[in-house]
Amino acid sequence: MSKYRLFHTLIVVTFFGCFLYGVTTRTPESFTVTIIGGIVGIGLLLANHKMNKKSET
Repeated sequence: MSKYRLFHTLIVVTFFGCFLYGVTTRTPESFTVTIIGGIVGIGLLLANHKMNKKSET
């Protein structure tokens, strides 16, 4: 498994856990955790993609 795929999988699993927590507890705090977790997760996925992007040249 490549380094990119490993980090991608770990990021997705971690923030999917945040999403499940937010969906199952149904409190205002869980809504906040879901939103912040989603934003951070998307940011980490984009950073991971940018760091491991293969050059086109």
